[in-house]
Amino acid sequence: MEYKEIQKLSVSSAVLNPPPSKAHTLRALILASLCKGSSTIKNALLADDQKYLIDCLRALGVSISIERGDEGENIIHVEGKGIPFHVENTKLDCGESGVAMNFLSSLACFANETLILSGKEGLLKRPIDDLTSALKSLGVDISFLDKDAYPPLKIKPGLFNKTEVSLSGKKTSQYFSSLSIAGALNPEGLIIHCTDDLSEKPYLDITLEMMKAFCVLAVHEDYKTIRVFPKQEFRPQKIRIEGDYSSASYFFLVAAITGIEVKMPYLKPDSVQGDKKIIDFMQEMGCTIWEEGDALVVKGGNLKAVDIDCLNTPDIVPTLAVAAAFAEGESVLRNISQLRYKESDRISAIQSELGKMGIKTALKGEDLCIFGSPKEIHSAIIDSHNDHRIAMSFAVPGLILEGQKIMHPSCVAKSFPHFWEIFD
Repeated sequence: MEYKEIQKLSVSSAVLNPPPSKAHTLRALILASLCKGSSTIKNALLADDQKYLIDCLRALGVSISIERGDEGENIIHVEGKGIPFHVENTKLDCGESGVAMNFLSSLACFANETLILSGKEGLLKRPIDDLTSALKSLGVDISFLDKDAYPPLKIKPGLFNKTEVSLSGKKTSQYFSSLSIAGALNPEGLIIHCTDDLSEKPYLDITLEMMKAFCVLAVHEDYKTIRVFPKQEFRPQKIRIEGDYSSASYFFLVAAITGIEVKMPYLKPDSVQGDKKIIDFMQEMGCTIWEEGDALVVKGGNLKAVDIDCLNTPDIVPTLAVAAAFAEGESVLRNISQLRYKESDRISAIQSELGKMGIKTALKGEDLCIFGSPKEIHSAIIDSHNDHRIAMSFAVPGLILEGQKIMHPSCVAKSFPHFWEIFD
């Protein structure tokens, strides 16, 4: 069994560089591929999700090359040909990338051949029927190849035959991002209605911001209606990817539970990333945070129990859950139901692994209660559930709890390939 034992902390301060934004890099790759001409993406993240997406885009006839910059950053050159995609391989392997599966599902009908979208086992367990139903209502010929409501998918060429669609936003905002980008390829544009409360709103904000950077305008009306205006086209750009607050959250957690001072450069202060809320959440828990030049500095303190709405920040829930375990008393992480549809059932994973560490939890509807106890918490052998965010969050307690071990540690390559190198 592959596992990694975490070594206890031996420093009193640290400078830790968060990786480039996962969400921004994925969207930049897709948008650049829809342009006619050359785009350059500087400081790009090249984790597993990006690599699988690049392979998919190459299969669609997009030319993509990668080089190292003078400072060691990844620079990706994308030569787009516009639509239709001139397919070189009809089978697209999305790996474990929900973005690749969800975004390409809406774009596949703009190819010149029928496509098969599949992926690894974990991705094939994530339902996609809300999106496929919406696409069918737009006239897309799409079918399930194995189990109803789940990938793999078969999608035939054909343009949208309507300009308006409605669907639920409860599971993920990725469906709305996907349709927004595809809607720009429809000459008449697209109006997208959310029939309930959209989850993960900041990820839609990232999509609309990135679309604007590639010269296509789409707007939302209180996240209930998204309007993609007609007669627009994506244009090639040179862009630089900002730092990733989701991945930086593990460094915030290092400071929070160890009490050391952690400095993190290259995080954009005015970012629309939802997980920038980690700053507010950690301050509420008792951390001190300040700016120092182009860096954020975090210092831990006596952690306090909190009551936090996590509807728009699902990716930092594992981080917050571990922090709450070190805060005396009951913390409540609210509106987390969408976590069941991630790389693992993260609600079950968090409860299971905190239980191994001596921490009690309770699920009340869509809210997770964590009964923190810094005196009772202890190390354990942690099952990562092959989920990168579970692995990284639960690694941090090993800095002060001797003997913490993480099973399947290589899963961090999905979003943070150099995590263990930096962490060590």
